[in-house]
Amino acid sequence: MKLFSSIRSDLDSVLLQRDLDCLFKWCTDNRLHLNIEKCSVFSYTRKAQPLNHVYKINNLVLSRSNTVTDLGIIVDTKLDFSQHIDTMVSKTYRWLGILKRRTRECSSEFTLKVLYCAHDRSNLEFCSIIWDPNYRNKIEIIVRIQNNFLRYSLYKKKLILLAGCIFFTPT
Repeated sequence: MKLFSSIRSDLDSVLLQRDLDCLFKWCTDNRLHLNIEKCSVFSYTRKAQPLNHVYKINNLVLSRSNTVTDLGIIVDTKLDFSQHIDTMVSKTYRWLGILKRRTRECSSEFTLKVLYCAHDRSNLEFCSIIWDPNYRNKIEIIVRIQNNFLRYSLYKKKLILLAGCIFFTPT
């Protein structure tokens, strides 16, 4: 569950605290357990000195965090998604390594493409409309993964063609 409020003054902070209190009361009235240890405060602003109010639920202070993972996307206070892209790229490289090791004996180009598109490419494109990279270095990192797979698949195709030429005897 997420609560959002635009904080422009101390009064806005007090109103958000009141909303948190109402939420906690509603949860207890409806016998819903609210895991306060997992609750945190996440703020993003352009101001050099933002208003940092201490928020509480059931008299327990909520921790502040610089990053939040929401539906698999890592959001930071700058909203530039570079940590998300770095995490996604390292995860994709791991899966690409597994794909390469597991498909050494595979000779079907179609199977390789399906496996790559099903896992690695879907991982790269997950929610890309939200975190779409606008820095050239982040775009190049993502393109490098795709080029890595293309080099691997073309190398396998070359080996298959060479193997076919070696064992092929024309009649």
